[in-house]
Amino acid sequence: MAAAMPRPSRARSGKAPGRWEEFAERGSLGALRLMARLYNLLGRRLSRAILHPIAAYFFLHDRGSRGLSRRYLERVWVYPEGRAHLRGRPGFFAPYWHYHEFALQIFDRMVLWGHGLSELRMDHQGSEHLFALKRERRGGILIGAHLGSFDMPRQLAGGHGITLNVVMFTAHAERINRFFKSLDPTSQMRVLNLEPGSVGTSFEIKACLDRGELVGIMGDRLPAGGGDTPVLIDFLGVPMAFPLSPFRLACLLGVPAFLSLCLRKGDAHYEAVVRPLGNVSKVSRHDRDKAAVELARAWVQGLEQACLEHPYQWFNFYDTWEQA
Repeated sequence: MAAAMPRPSRARSGKAPGRWEEFAERGSLGALRLMARLYNLLGRRLSRAILHPIAAYFFLHDRGSRGLSRRYLERVWVYPEGRAHLRGRPGFFAPYWHYHEFALQIFDRMVLWGHGLSELRMDHQGSEHLFALKRERRGGILIGAHLGSFDMPRQLAGGHGITLNVVMFTAHAERINRFFKSLDPTSQMRVLNLEPGSVGTSFEIKACLDRGELVGIMGDRLPAGGGDTPVLIDFLGVPMAFPLSPFRLACLLGVPAFLSLCLRKGDAHYEAVVRPLGNVSKVSRHDRDKAAVELARAWVQGLEQACLEHPYQWFNFYDTWEQA
């Protein structure tokens, strides 16, 4: 990993292609409803067949994301460990499998919200860290990514009486989120809406942590409209801008921070991974920024390894390297 360098915040133009929140919002709500009906009528194997035409539709019509997908897969191809997990050298049709994986994970999200973990297999790696926090009544920050499923940890936490609050920017996916909520009206997961330029979310996060709850934050995308200090860290061989605020928050509050991912290992089979990033409980004010960058670097290293092992499961379709 190259040295990481904080940079002044810069708002995005909002015109870049590849906004997968908008992709999900604009076209897949009807498909989700159809999949839910087919799943209940026909079961998993037959209802999954609809994913191929869905993936083909967006492959043909979403040229911006298609190009960004191929660029990302070409970066993965450079690494032998990444090459081993691709379907061949990325060519014109390579992004199709990226779209298909995205559709499959939305499909499993629908299954999860409608049926819980009874119809999915979940393995755990590192969950003992969360159980220790629960015993000690301490809060912690789970820093995830647009890699794999972000709904599986919700079920894992809820199944063990652990309160998980998820920070997310909901504006582009309001209808989709309402659809999933309708599948499980009893869900206790709390969503903290990330509002650009607002300090209210920060106070809510602190209150959750003070109560000994977990807070989940995405760490692979700068917030819409700016409002964060990017830090440049090498990712797949090229400097990429990552938000520093999740790591600064952990250092400021002295709470444990973890890499948190949930990756698909096979059909209806996932593995939740929780990995501590470092001890920041006694970081001095003078050393906070340095410690935050070190946490970010450790997190990105884990993210990069996961992307090489599961390349089609990263769904961060902004031109993230161009932002750097």
